[in-house]
Amino acid sequence: MENKSFLSEYKAYLIIGLLFVLLTYWYFWLATIADIGYVYHFLLQMMQGNFTGQVVPYESLTHYQQMEVTLFGPEYNAIAPEVIRAFEERQHLLPIVFTVEFFLFLTMFIVAKGRKQAKITRTEDTVQVYSIFQRLVLLLNIIIMCYLFITGFSITFGNWTGGGEIARFMRATHEIVGVGWMPVWIIMTIIAFKDHKYFVRPSTKLWNKIFLRGKYAPMDRINYYMYVAFGALLVTSGFIIWFMFPDAATHAQTIQLKRFILFIHFMGSAIISFFTFETVYSYFVSVKGYIPGVITGRLPVEYLEQLRPDVLEEEDLRK
Repeated sequence: MENKSFLSEYKAYLIIGLLFVLLTYWYFWLATIADIGYVYHFLLQMMQGNFTGQVVPYESLTHYQQMEVTLFGPEYNAIAPEVIRAFEERQHLLPIVFTVEFFLFLTMFIVAKGRKQAKITRTEDTVQVYSIFQRLVLLLNIIIMCYLFITGFSITFGNWTGGGEIARFMRATHEIVGVGWMPVWIIMTIIAFKDHKYFVRPSTKLWNKIFLRGKYAPMDRINYYMYVAFGALLVTSGFIIWFMFPDAATHAQTIQLKRFILFIHFMGSAIISFFTFETVYSYFVSVKGYIPGVITGRLPVEYLEQLRPDVLEEEDLRK
């Protein structure tokens, strides 16, 4: 039995974790207008039961400031800056930042992984890998996430896209489609949980019609964990934002809380985008033949032998 050191076993986790910490520090402390200190104190106040957003003691304010806070809520310093304040301040820089980031990621993926292609000599020798249920969930998840990214960016880049019926439609459908993504995200999280070797399988064939086959490589496992963690953050924060739709009777404290949640939602979408790009490139771009396999549910045996031997280990699909 091969003995692996801690470093060799978790090298991918450590490298990605370090890069992620540096990216987070740069993005949220240096490159944005976010007052992270204010957000941090607001979070501490909420943990103590204070949801007003007033992180400065009310008693320390002047009489006039107390009247302002009472009428209009706490002074708005930095909650949800990239979505709200950046509309007038730095939003014109965001498309440039995301474009540069995207091409940097793309270059890194191409250099690191290249493009893999199995040598197929027996095109008719295929096996059923994905059930109808799995294909439906996979394709729905892909389509919905693409739409949410497009409409979400249209909201963030409102200064560039402008107003009008199209912008209004994209904003409204972003919320509705986001609510519809919630059950898809939950089901996808369950069926993609491949590290399930400790589970009892009464029927392998039934099990493999629900759960995806194979085992995760370290980087793929990281992507799955990030999909689960930040997907949960997006689902929860998005539902609260949608549920807390303001009207004329909505108190300023509620608006302040919604701004905070909006900041969390944007942060989650910015972070999950990296791992989504990595997943999309790994499965759909760097490996030729994956998309037809998801659509039809069948993949050539030679494709699996060369690129996905872990799928064949669980069950003889040719039976």
